[in-house]
Amino acid sequence: MSSKAYVVPVDPKKPAGNAASGVNPATLWSSLPQAQKPAKVGTSHLFYGTPAFDVTALVSLGEGFDSKTGDIRREIVRKAVGSGVKSVKGLGDSISEAVIDASTDPHAAAVAAHLALYNFSLKTSPPSAFDPRGTAGVPKKLEISANTNSAEWDRGVIYANAQNLARTLMELPANMMTPTAFCERVQAEFSGIPNVEIIVRDEAWAAEKGMRTFLSVTQGTDQPAKFLEIHYKGAPSKDAQPLAFVGKGITFDSGGISLKPSAGMKLMRGDMGGAATVVSSMLAIAQLQLPINVVAFTPLCENLPGPKATKPGDV
Repeated sequence: MSSKAYVVPVDPKKPAGNAASGVNPATLWSSLPQAQKPAKVGTSHLFYGTPAFDVTALVSLGEGFDSKTGDIRREIVRKAVGSGVKSVKGLGDSISEAVIDASTDPHAAAVAAHLALYNFSLKTSPPSAFDPRGTAGVPKKLEISANTNSAEWDRGVIYANAQNLARTLMELPANMMTPTAFCERVQAEFSGIPNVEIIVRDEAWAAEKGMRTFLSVTQGTDQPAKFLEIHYKGAPSKDAQPLAFVGKGITFDSGGISLKPSAGMKLMRGDMGGAATVVSSMLAIAQLQLPINVVAFTPLCENLPGPKATKPGDV
């Protein structure tokens, strides 16, 4: 039988919270051995049967939390909630849902919880939700929710999901994240979002524009280069000057004729990290419907000395 877990960040000097009925953070915290100094940020303690069949994770916000402000305070909340979610995740399949007490900072709690839940894998048993070859119906191992509804929590979820998308694009093997596959994934992610236009340019367009240096990089591979544009118009005036993002998109960089050392070459699947970051930032901006105009440009290609070899890290 799977149970529910409650993650409660607490100030060691003033433990409080309202994650669920039957969970009293102050009482639980007082039952712990008392040290001379407050527990460090992220220190987690698990309590079982609180309430029946469930688990409560109390996570320390560290010494002097009540005096912290601004970004420092927010980062402490992120660190604490992330640590709590990881401790719950470590309990395995016995936990199906984690409820976060987000009362301290809903935005920071949402970001931390969803980043901590991320665990990239392409294992086939059980099926991986990251496998682009078909993942329909793969359930989440752990559902995350907040103890109360909040617009700031929802914004934080968008922030975290965008970061996790960037991580996924960089982690996928190069044979699963070619320039063409990258563009297809981006088009799918932006599907249905208003005020967005996506344009995928081909090699003929790049040649017409005189992009000879860009095209020279892709001469050793049979994967066609792409030039991806994302236009988001959220400003009151669609003609207002846009903010511009540019992201490098080498989906695998072997070094070409100047071949890179073999050690760590499989990490060159992440040489399109700039493009992944730019695209994911654009996705968050569009989902939040920010009142600005933004354009993103990502030249995408492979850098190989030949088209047929298996690249390090391919699956």
